[in-house]
Amino acid sequence: MEKESKKNLKWYDSANTITNTIIAVILIIIICSQSFAIIGDFSLTLLGSIINHNSIYLFILIYFILLKFSFGKKYFNYLNLFFIFLYFIVTITSLLTVIQVFSLNGMLDFTINFILLIYLSHTMFRDTRIWKEFKLYNSPFNELTNEWLYYCVVVVSLFLLAVNLIGAAYVRGMVISILDCLYYVLLGRYIYLYREYLDKKNIDTNNSGNFDGVRKTINDSVQDVLDKTDIDEKVIEVKDMIVDEVQEVLDKTDIDEKIVDTKNKVVEKVKDNIDKNNKDTEKISKTTKKT
Repeated sequence: MEKESKKNLKWYDSANTITNTIIAVILIIIICSQSFAIIGDFSLTLLGSIINHNSIYLFILIYFILLKFSFGKKYFNYLNLFFIFLYFIVTITSLLTVIQVFSLNGMLDFTINFILLIYLSHTMFRDTRIWKEFKLYNSPFNELTNEWLYYCVVVVSLFLLAVNLIGAAYVRGMVISILDCLYYVLLGRYIYLYREYLDKKNIDTNNSGNFDGVRKTINDSVQDVLDKTDIDEKVIEVKDMIVDEVQEVLDKTDIDEKIVDTKNKVVEKVKDNIDKNNKDTEKISKTTKKT
């Protein structure tokens, strides 16, 4: 019965087939990257990019190859710890890249790495001491279902592929982008199948973490801060301070006296002008009579 069920499995539901496909895709990525580097214009920047790109895939390749042997099966949890740590480093690196030079490509790259880190840590750590010692069963990310996380990996990787294809200047860049996208989808499927296995075996499925609890904690913390600050009293205190400052300025300037003084000066000026005009008129009149 078990052999018949295995034969009836579709390729994307077979962990062995997915693992073999991932190994093949990574090998193709490394070979293509090296060959494109030889064919293309050589530069130190290009060399550094290829080394960083291929070194990560090389470590991941070692992880999946070891799973094929008894050593990897025996120390499966330790290999998973190494794999998660590797993706932690990759996620931090991609975040620093976004901070230094913000771009849509970099943002999507960080997003896919962050999702894979959450997906890996909340799947591979189950059935281990780390899950219990660090109380990951209370993590709010446990609220995210296996299907949701997998489809999220697929969608984000397709968006990243579209952006990379639009920005690709050469065919070799398009090929590498397609292979990268295929790797992300296969890795997501690999994690999906392992979590599905844990769920069927009912291993660490009683998890209480959820985002509602986090939201409630944040709201309570904010409310406590607001209650301690006594905002109403602060507003009234600031208002009274402003009113006192304005009143002090008004008292110092003596606006009423200034207005009266200005009015008197204007009246005196107008009166002087009128007297002067009257004198000039009298002089003109006398001169006219003499003539």
